[in-house]
Amino acid sequence: MNLLTKRRAGAEDRTTAGPLITRISATQTVGMRFYLRELWARRSLIRVLAGRELKSQYEINIVGFMWWLLEPLSLTMVYVIIVDFIFERATVAYPLFVLIALLPYKWLASSLVGSMSTVRGHGNLITDVYFPRALLPLVEVIVGLAHFAIGMCIIPILLVFYAGDLAAPTWHLIWVPVIVAVHFILILGLAYPMTVWGLHYRNLPGLSVNLFRIWFYMTPGIWELERIGDRPTLELLVKLNPLTGVFLSLRNAIMHGRSPGWELGWSFLVGMTALVIGGRYFIKREAQFGKQI
Repeated sequence: MNLLTKRRAGAEDRTTAGPLITRISATQTVGMRFYLRELWARRSLIRVLAGRELKSQYEINIVGFMWWLLEPLSLTMVYVIIVDFIFERATVAYPLFVLIALLPYKWLASSLVGSMSTVRGHGNLITDVYFPRALLPLVEVIVGLAHFAIGMCIIPILLVFYAGDLAAPTWHLIWVPVIVAVHFILILGLAYPMTVWGLHYRNLPGLSVNLFRIWFYMTPGIWELERIGDRPTLELLVKLNPLTGVFLSLRNAIMHGRSPGWELGWSFLVGMTALVIGGRYFIKREAQFGKQI
């Protein structure tokens, strides 16, 4: 059997067997249309990888899922002691005020830090089997979403505890899934370029933790936007921070019974822009992942 016959036979075998696994070289590139089609076709892989990631995390950590309840609660208590008891500048229902900001921030920080090391963590899979590498940062963000959902279980308890200080929950709570979706898009848009940079710069995750913390402090997370006072330029700059739209919108929907403002639309615009640009950048660079692991 000559070489051409062997290739035809191999192609027929693959057609018969179905596209379960496609082996290609680490430097192979594909078109955008084919890539998106493959991304959709391999969506079941997202569930497998996310499930394995969650299982591995909580088999190692004896605290398990409770960690995502204990950590934000402990941080909330720290800020309550500093802002409420020491500086006496806390707002009404301050623990709830802080926790509503801490949960989406922790989702963002953990997902982005995890994305920076996800390529190395799946090195064997990347070098041996073809699949859209864009699944890897997506899995990290989905795992973070699962953790975020666990942390949100605390919110109803605090709403009951502070029922006398807050307005009763209203239909505006239907905005919460929309706000979560906007935040998901924002995190995913940032995760794609940071995945590439994390592969190039091994110390970037450690540095990023501090940068994310600074970003949180520059956002109305532990302080009220009204503290800025009569400084419209500074207020506008703070509102242009995409995290501000997420924090304010969640508080409006959960604590105050109000619809989100234009800040959420701005966060969505920033997230979609980051997703388009970051996604294209990721796809362009992913062909070199096999060489850089």
